[in-house]
Amino acid sequence: MAGITARWRAAERRGPYVVRAVAELRSWPALVVSDTRRGPVFAVRGTEILRLTGSAEVQVRLTAPAIDRLGPYLRECDQVQACPDRAWVAVQVDAEPDLELLFALTSVAIKAHVPVEA
Repeated sequence: MAGITARWRAAERRGPYVVRAVAELRSWPALVVSDTRRGPVFAVRGTEILRLTGSAEVQVRLTAPAIDRLGPYLRECDQVQACPDRAWVAVQVDAEPDLELLFALTSVAIKAHVPVEA
């Protein structure tokens, strides 16, 4: 019963757009979701690519090469911040457009972690 209470409390602290993002991302077939005490963790092929780090913040593992390619666009976006680990960015999800940005960056992260088939 304590596990259910811990998950409920973690979800309760999440902003409404992060809650919506989690609900949507759970249905994405490329993502494997693990429910932990700190909230859901999303992975692709065993690599964590999304982590919930605040009430309205989600970190996305894009990989350093993807961040380098998208750098000019990401630097212009107030909702995206670099993380100390160069493979990750933090996305503030406070409104509908931020939700769409998170989904787009999640798609990039999935593609970056799925090997290209010959």
